[in-house]
Amino acid sequence: MNHSDPQPENNKPKYEGKYRIDSTRLPAWSYASNAGYFITICTDGKKCFFGEVVQGEMHISSIGEIAQKLWYEIPNHFSNCQIDSFCVMPNHIHGILVINQIREEDVMNNQTQEDAMNRVSTSQRGDGQRGGVTGLFNPMLSKNSLSKIVRWYKGRCSFEINQIYEGFGWQERFHDNIIRNEFARDRIRQYIINNPINWEHDREQPPHPPL
Repeated sequence: MNHSDPQPENNKPKYEGKYRIDSTRLPAWSYASNAGYFITICTDGKKCFFGEVVQGEMHISSIGEIAQKLWYEIPNHFSNCQIDSFCVMPNHIHGILVINQIREEDVMNNQTQEDAMNRVSTSQRGDGQRGGVTGLFNPMLSKNSLSKIVRWYKGRCSFEINQIYEGFGWQERFHDNIIRNEFARDRIRQYIINNPINWEHDREQPPHPPL
């Protein structure tokens, strides 16, 4: 073939499908549904930012203390979410989050009644956009899904930790399991409690020493 001849046009994107990563979410499941979720989030590169395990006991670093503190703050920011068992490991965290949308609706109703009693106008934010308890931009009106909650947690951790240690980051994704019953929840709770003891055999353990 003469290389000067016109070549057939190929409109297919050069990297189509080549670097596609399938979602880890369950396609038919709404992650704003009432349920318990077992969450694992790893640090970027599985670096041991959060401390080290010594003789089966986790010794949390100052960075790990931030990750722990912010996990316990989740219910303060998401009224539909409760926390259960939780642990910080050298390069990841394990925790159970329980989503309860009925609880969020109760908070919304209480807030509406309080504003009515105090005669607070919620029709305008002062910038021409609706806000307040009945406004379009009230975050309480959105269904706070699991992804939204975890995104807040990861983002807040990254912000606060990078104030004292530049270069901290999480892996882009997180792993979740939907907890189907009380038997499964009890088994996962025990797994979380035993995580430091089992660290030597943990698949999340990196080949390099703690930071």
